[in-house]
Amino acid sequence: MKMPTPPMFVLWIALSFSGCSSHEVQLRMSGARMLSYSELENLFHAERTVEFPILGQVATVDYYPDGRQVIHWDNGTDTGTFRIENDWFCSTWSRLRNGEESCSKIYKISETEYEFVGNDGTSAAIMRLK
Repeated sequence: MKMPTPPMFVLWIALSFSGCSSHEVQLRMSGARMLSYSELENLFHAERTVEFPILGQVATVDYYPDGRQVIHWDNGTDTGTFRIENDWFCSTWSRLRNGEESCSKIYKISETEYEFVGNDGTSAAIMRLK
């Protein structure tokens, strides 16, 4: 097995201990910024409708100040709840994901787009403000 060059080894060590996946590092290098607790509160605890482009379709989600959420897509609708825990956005749906909670960090990638990054560091979804 070929050993990495010293600068690459230092970068690998830094990434290993930083708690960030390579995808999160790429997001930050592109200028994206992870939202704080107060920014998440401001974004989601207002009555708002957003779009999620998923596999060639667009799902819309309505968020409400009381923590309710409703998703609409070609195959129907579902209802659920969301909460903000530290700097994480957590949501649960009645049917989607078999009712299991999912938590994500959210990065602002443009004035109207946000990327959800799962706890495994992979991109979970892109959200567009309407």
